[in-house]
Amino acid sequence: MAHTDCLPPSSNPVTSSMKAPEVLIVEDEKLLRLMIAKLLQVSGYRVFTCGDSLQALELVEKKSFDLVITDLMMAGATGMDVLRAARKCQPRAKVIIITGTPSSQTLLEAKREGAYAYLRKPFQLKQFLSILKDAIEHTRMRYGYQYQGKDGSGISESGTRNVEL
Repeated sequence: MAHTDCLPPSSNPVTSSMKAPEVLIVEDEKLLRLMIAKLLQVSGYRVFTCGDSLQALELVEKKSFDLVITDLMMAGATGMDVLRAARKCQPRAKVIIITGTPSSQTLLEAKREGAYAYLRKPFQLKQFLSILKDAIEHTRMRYGYQYQGKDGSGISESGTRNVEL
């Protein structure tokens, strides 16, 4: 079984008043996996990595993630298998497919299976981080995360302020 690289959480959370989003990166190319992990870690994400898709399938059944970023083509199981397992075990998690061999067929299949995004490698880092931020924001809004307003009141998912009297 392949080794899972687990990186510690960053000391610079995305939003200091909230829990750092937890991200699983499933990529068989070690250099790319470590580069994405480091980029996300310094951006405030708590990062877990797998270089083996079969190990990733086991991990998504045991641990909850906010985001799963998976390569499409890997030995053993594919990124589509990881996508399906993540959607089944943790439906609130957003899954992003990355691939060096994009096709309209796999794009349509990924969307049909519930992928949040489908990116062609190599991708622009700024665009990649923007998609991740949007995915996290979408999850927080959809599942009713609370935000702190400047005046100390809470802001609900509908955007209305909850003021304590």
